[in-house]
Amino acid sequence: MGQARGHGQGQPEYPWRVVDGWKLGLVVVGALAVPVLHNWAAGSPLAPVDPGGGSMRIQDVSASLTVGLLLALPAVLLGRVLHRRRLGQHATEVRRREREGRAVLRRLVLEEARRRAAWRAGLGSDRAVRRAGYSPSVEDIDGATPAEFEAIVRRLFERDGLRAQVIGGRGDQAVDVLAVDAVDRRIAVQCKHTRRGRKVGSDVLYQINGTAEPVYAAGAAIVVTNGSFTRDAVKWASVHGIHLIDREALARWSAEADHLYQLVELRPPL
Repeated sequence: MGQARGHGQGQPEYPWRVVDGWKLGLVVVGALAVPVLHNWAAGSPLAPVDPGGGSMRIQDVSASLTVGLLLALPAVLLGRVLHRRRLGQHATEVRRREREGRAVLRRLVLEEARRRAAWRAGLGSDRAVRRAGYSPSVEDIDGATPAEFEAIVRRLFERDGLRAQVIGGRGDQAVDVLAVDAVDRRIAVQCKHTRRGRKVGSDVLYQINGTAEPVYAAGAAIVVTNGSFTRDAVKWASVHGIHLIDREALARWSAEADHLYQLVELRPPL
């Protein structure tokens, strides 16, 4: 038997149209059954109605309607039984989906807690330990070649507990170092080694913004320089969520051994 859906709740409605159709059909069958049987008993099943001759009596009319209504009653009862069954099945399905939803939510909460704990673990090392591990001075960085600067940045990432590799070279598509944090978030890094006082413009940010996510599936992008950034570059980076490490921040990261997460205020991914 068919069913309609309740408005807004997804709960099955009582199948009024189907039940009414069966009721009407059975009333018609019942109404026809009595005169046909009466005429059959009289030896003329298809005899025309002739009240004067006794082919159709008034009590036959009443009996026809009564039989029709009696035949329609099971359709009503059956409709109610099937509807209650549908409601029970619907309630069971709703409870099952609610249980599954709560289970998924619990898994998500636990996974988020695990990710945040793993991220915070990256801050666990002591500043003195980081400084002793690797803390080149800005002067040493100034004297490096561009390729050496990329290697320095990679080592600073590794000192802070991230995995990193140098990508720089022909075909790097504006990403020199690719790092991965404790929760497997990729961080695309562009390294710009300049002469002291040189400023990095917005064009560098355009490049890494266009390749970090599409090419390297990175969830964050950082541009590191031993110089500084133009005002337009700082503004553009703020709008598009690109992290900047200039000369002053680089000194805190390298010589002073600040942790990367503190330096650029990265947060655990949601």
